[in-house]
Amino acid sequence: EVTPTGSQFGRIAAQTAKQVVLQKLRDAERRRVYEQFVERQGEILHGQVQRIDQAGAIIELDKVEALMPRSEWIPTERYYPNQRLRVVVYEVHDTPKGPQVLVSRAHKLMLRRLLEQEVPEIFNGTVEIKAIAREPGARAKVAVAARQEGVDPVGACVGMRGVRIQNVVNELSGEKIDVIQWAPDPAVFVANALSPATVLSVDIAEETKTARVVVPERQLSLAIGKEGQNARLAAKLTGWRIDIRSDAPPAAGGAESTPAAAAPAARQPGP
Repeated sequence: EVTPTGSQFGRIAAQTAKQVVLQKLRDAERRRVYEQFVERQGEILHGQVQRIDQAGAIIELDKVEALMPRSEWIPTERYYPNQRLRVVVYEVHDTPKGPQVLVSRAHKLMLRRLLEQEVPEIFNGTVEIKAIAREPGARAKVAVAARQEGVDPVGACVGMRGVRIQNVVNELSGEKIDVIQWAPDPAVFVANALSPATVLSVDIAEETKTARVVVPERQLSLAIGKEGQNARLAAKLTGWRIDIRSDAPPAAGGAESTPAAAAPAARQPGP
């Protein structure tokens, strides 16, 4: 509380006081926005595209502009001003110019949160998502496990006649999603991850973190996938380098293997 008198509160002093108060208000607003979005990091929010520039798409979220970098776009989607989108908040930075909110539709968190919304068993913890591998817009693999006896984790995620998983696929513009059973045994997990191909045997080499897989010759191309996609996603999902070979004898066509497998996938944190 101040009681100004005479020269102590002239025009220049009043302007200085005004600027200080306005700056404090701006700082308080920035802190409020930063704290608000830090708490909502990892959530899916509804937003509206404001504009598209070189950095990416500017999305309005609760009267705050968030950035969706081009690297976080789904390649098969096209964005335009005034379009309404669901995005996941994956990073929030406090910068000198104010809080910077980064959102995505290509991040693995987007798929995780969509599954939590569609599958009550995941939301309440009966079914756990163990790992996710994703190539946005094309295909994804999700490993799930049941925490409760008698629960089918894959069936819970797929839903009656595939309704639950289809809702997620529709939200991600037709991205194919394989839901597979997680297993503590690496050999079983790798075999499951190569679904829909049938696996005859899996030989685990712990020292090189490599899984040598044998499949029927007629399913070799299915196991590898188009341009190696199935094997690559399986490698990301399991964290093992996967070498796929057919059961045909060398004289009948020789052993074949996948292209270089992708690096192990980073495991997403739990909800």
